[in-house]
Amino acid sequence: MQKKRKICKSKIGEKQMAKISRRKFLTIAASSLSLSLPFNKLNADNSKEVVWSGVALGAESKMTLFHEDRYYAKESLKTCINEIKRLENIFSLFDKNSSISKLNKYGVLENPPKELVEVLTFAHEISEKTNGAFDVTVQPLWLAHDKAFKTKGNDKNLKKYIKKASKLVSYKNIIINKKEINFKIKDMKITLNGIAQGYITDRITNILEQRGFKNVLINLGEFNSIGGHKNNRDWNIATPYLKDIKYLKLNNNAMASSGGYGTKFNKKYHHLFDTKTGTSANYIKAVTVKAENAMLADALATAFCVMPKEKSKKLKNIYPNIEIYTS
Repeated sequence: MQKKRKICKSKIGEKQMAKISRRKFLTIAASSLSLSLPFNKLNADNSKEVVWSGVALGAESKMTLFHEDRYYAKESLKTCINEIKRLENIFSLFDKNSSISKLNKYGVLENPPKELVEVLTFAHEISEKTNGAFDVTVQPLWLAHDKAFKTKGNDKNLKKYIKKASKLVSYKNIIINKKEINFKIKDMKITLNGIAQGYITDRITNILEQRGFKNVLINLGEFNSIGGHKNNRDWNIATPYLKDIKYLKLNNNAMASSGGYGTKFNKKYHHLFDTKTGTSANYIKAVTVKAENAMLADALATAFCVMPKEKSKKLKNIYPNIEIYTS
């Protein structure tokens, strides 16, 4: 269970995360977006469409706003950019000083940021409802596969590495409260790549909604929208991995995607792990989930990818208002 964007260069994925984020395959189609802009630049066309395009959270990203006051829109985007940078300092696996890095290093984090508590609490809820299919403690499995495939004859020791790493995997071994987060088992590690992008996408959407924007599309690896496109239609999101579906529509809702096409160790093994087997899940090729918010869509997209189909049906019954598209 693991998971594209320009502010200052993203810390969540200069190398590894840049590949992980390839699981996000959706692109924006027929939505009148401007071409990608130079690094850390904002622009607006004559129709008062204001676009920021860059890299955040280790992935190519875009925020599109419509507003009568272009200056206000640009200033609002700057506020969003600063918030993304702040949240990256909490969730980045590649920043040694980030909250998650400190937690992984020491196994305990006192006075954790409330954002980290919120995400881990929600992750625990999803883990419970998926019977552990979604599990943020799978980072040791990623490290085990990465280690095994770094050298020639790479898969010879894979089973041994998986066996050792699997002992560290269980969401039930994380103690979460406002004062402290700690691991029950030494050498446990977490990754929030299957949920943090959705959380940050929602935070940015909420900021813009509070600032009065009515027509917004946020793409930070996951999508969220306020209203539709200003031309009295929905936002159209192209879906190249979904057969017979050219695009999906967004209007005051969110979507996220996941699939084994993301980070691949070889043709067989990839970054989405079945916690029951300790190795890559290959139940479906890809899934896209539409939901009321991006964090839920993000987590469920990961969960559906690592669950057998019969268990996926039970999960769909728990969330009857979501839409699922698989290939």
